[in-house]
Amino acid sequence: MASVWGELKRRNVVRVAVAYAIVGWILVEVSSTVLPIFEAPDWIVQVFTFFVILGFPLALILSWAYEITPEGIKLERNVVAGESIIRVTGRKLDFAIIGLLLIAVGFLVVNYVLVDSDREAVVQETISPTIEPAAESPAPEAVEEQRTVLPNSVAVLPFRNDSPDPNNAYYASGIHEEILNHLVKLSALSVIARTSVEQYKDTEISIPEIARELNVETVMEGSVRFDAGRIRITAQLNDGVTGLHIWSETYTRDFDDIFAIESDIAMNVANALEAEFSLEEQESIEDRPTESLQAYALYLRALEARRTRPNPLEMSDAIEESLSYLERALIFDPEFAVAHVEKAYSYLAMLTREPAAPQAWIARRAELEGLARDSAERALALDPRLGAAHGVLGRIYLNNWNAAEAQDAFEQALQLTPNDTETRWDYAFFNAYTDRFDEAIGLFESVVDLRPNSAAAHHVLGIAFVFAKDHESAISAYQRAIELSPTNGTSYMDLSRIAAVRGDHAAAMEHARTAEQLMGDAINARGLSNIAYSYGLAGSREDASRLFNRLELAAATVHIDEQAWGQAYLAIGEHQQALNYLDAAANNKAGNPPNVSTNFIRLNSWNDPVLDEPEFVAVRERLGFTDL
Repeated sequence: MASVWGELKRRNVVRVAVAYAIVGWILVEVSSTVLPIFEAPDWIVQVFTFFVILGFPLALILSWAYEITPEGIKLERNVVAGESIIRVTGRKLDFAIIGLLLIAVGFLVVNYVLVDSDREAVVQETISPTIEPAAESPAPEAVEEQRTVLPNSVAVLPFRNDSPDPNNAYYASGIHEEILNHLVKLSALSVIARTSVEQYKDTEISIPEIARELNVETVMEGSVRFDAGRIRITAQLNDGVTGLHIWSETYTRDFDDIFAIESDIAMNVANALEAEFSLEEQESIEDRPTESLQAYALYLRALEARRTRPNPLEMSDAIEESLSYLERALIFDPEFAVAHVEKAYSYLAMLTREPAAPQAWIARRAELEGLARDSAERALALDPRLGAAHGVLGRIYLNNWNAAEAQDAFEQALQLTPNDTETRWDYAFFNAYTDRFDEAIGLFESVVDLRPNSAAAHHVLGIAFVFAKDHESAISAYQRAIELSPTNGTSYMDLSRIAAVRGDHAAAMEHARTAEQLMGDAINARGLSNIAYSYGLAGSREDASRLFNRLELAAATVHIDEQAWGQAYLAIGEHQQALNYLDAAANNKAGNPPNVSTNFIRLNSWNDPVLDEPEFVAVRERLGFTDL
């Protein structure tokens, strides 16, 4: 063995092996960095690497069999001993190896340390240009001291649309949401909700700053380009402290590979964060949702139609448009389970947005809930692992006072999609309505974790604290909601009531007036009832009567449930009328789904002495759930 090794060294085979390995590594690194910039297909880098590896044994064989002489390259066995310059060749190879090592080290330093931000700029054709140079960020130690970071957490920023046809922008927004839908299935991850990352679309805020604002370890950004049946998706996962890349990939493939790309991105994020996941979670992510690309493209259009129109005045039209795309998608593939779930969500969204005349409201609600339930059950028949479908059923059961069924549906939904903030939100209210206040607060706090910049999330956390009679914590939550949304009238309204509970009627009046002013002419019937009650608690019967009159005018065109009337009559001091309406609400639960205002009355959250009178106590007990 020693003689063989000695012969390998004498013939410079070892030196050639080392030199070839260094050169090969440099070539592969350079090609994998440069070729994607020119939009080269993924397979080119793979083929290039394959030939570099294939050439390694060939180089060794040639260096063993041949030798360089002054007369040229000859077979080693034909070289006369005196003519051999093998030692001189060896020294040249030593110098070459040293030079190559210096080049390799220089490449590492330049590519990964000195100009990482420049390297990022090279990828800007396919990655959103939002990253500030890491040197401008605070020191990692200082950043970590300033924030409490969610474990295994990621915020996926909206993907930039790079499609040449602006009508194809829905691919970017839809694929972004689908990647989020994959990630929420992984229980080991903390995934910031879509509603909390939308504000960073086309932002110039640096990655470390976004990470600090959202309390996450990592931030992912990317872009989507669709053209002529080809899709190019870039995804880049960045460290939240330094802004440096943890993982990145560019996929340039036929659109038929879209599902593989989406699942690959999700699994790479999980692996980069070293998050453990079950085989069932992986299979759920990797399953192909439909065999019809036409159906999937229409589904992506439906997502964009319903989720990218924040103006409430446009919401009804957006829902109708979304349902139209979904119906067309299901013509191409009637077994497209996720499209059935999205239909169910659309029907429920229509229920909350669409006003109805008093005589038609209950029938319309029953119709829409029936359509939503049919769609959700159809989806589960096709794929029982769809947590979102269980969540839809949970909400319908909750609206219809079916506590046992609602609890079972919500628990199944959270088991399958543990990061779904909509389900956590609904299940938190279920727990609040069934007097499980610790569980409700815990769930709402987890919603705040995943929607840290959502005023609504902080507001409902405040509601849960009020249910539990923890007014100090409620004040903090409401104040945070107002900081995030200074025009948040509902938080001022609840702060008014807390001030009245504490006997500070001046503050109660100030907050109530602010709430009314912020809600303005757009205030709905329930809002009129609520603010009227705030004025009543603050001792201003005149203001309460003014809003009561507005409520009577609104009753000609919109449905006003019995609980809202009962609260309004409490506001103006008509106690017998209030008792009559609250009694009717307890008797007519089909027309009065559980809601926050009813629960405030049931629990007497604002310490109204009238509600502690025996006849009101008896009615309040009947306003809640009875089967848990």
